[in-house]
Amino acid sequence: MLALWNLLPLLLCGVQGILGQDVAKNQSEFPIEPRIVGGTKAKEGQFPHQISLRLRGEHYCGGVIISATHVITAGHCVKHGDVVVSADLWSIQAGSLLLSSGGVRIPVAEVTMHPNYAVGGHNDLAVLRLQSPLTFDANIAAIQLASEDPPNCASVDISGWGQIAEKGPISDSLLYVQVTSIPRGVCRWLFYSRLPETMICLLHPKNRGACFGDSGGPATYGGKVVGLASLLLGGGCGRAAPDGYLRISKVRAWIAEKAGL
Repeated sequence: MLALWNLLPLLLCGVQGILGQDVAKNQSEFPIEPRIVGGTKAKEGQFPHQISLRLRGEHYCGGVIISATHVITAGHCVKHGDVVVSADLWSIQAGSLLLSSGGVRIPVAEVTMHPNYAVGGHNDLAVLRLQSPLTFDANIAAIQLASEDPPNCASVDISGWGQIAEKGPISDSLLYVQVTSIPRGVCRWLFYSRLPETMICLLHPKNRGACFGDSGGPATYGGKVVGLASLLLGGGCGRAAPDGYLRISKVRAWIAEKAGL
């Protein structure tokens, strides 16, 4: 049975580098928040929808521009325990590939949590209204919300400024990596039996994928945002297992309503 579990994702998608003991270890029921490992530096204008969400001025999570006045991020980024962190403590940085400089910073005016958010990746989503509108250009732009999931075995881009290794430093440069969408049923069977209806699974080889500080950042396919970084389903950063991303197709209508799209 173990050999079959190791081979099935490879047979489904031709994913390289996922065989061996890591896959057996990754069948964890204790996912942790994500962190981009093994990434490539983004180029100017490549991810103009990506923002850095800042708590008291310091990078805390990623996020996605969906209009001149609204961004989305993971709900667990802005809710600590039973408390939604006050909007006046948050700001965003947009339009720069570097955390340390460039771009524009705009305070957040309002934080709206998904009403059905729950720990474990359920509806892991918040909509943030900005105090003043963004000015769009080559490096700052909104991205469309996907109405469908990426096809099984499709190559999906994820990006962020998170840690570059388990217990490593965050990246000052925006990094990205390509991961592979896998069927939700396979993900549930092999990696996370409690997979929420509002989550998709993006598989990657060892030493690649999301890491701490990437939470709330985008997964994009076909020029649309299909997910937001939510959980690591393999029990650690950069392991040969999927990352769990909020399933935009399932919450698109709610986002559009709250953001006035």
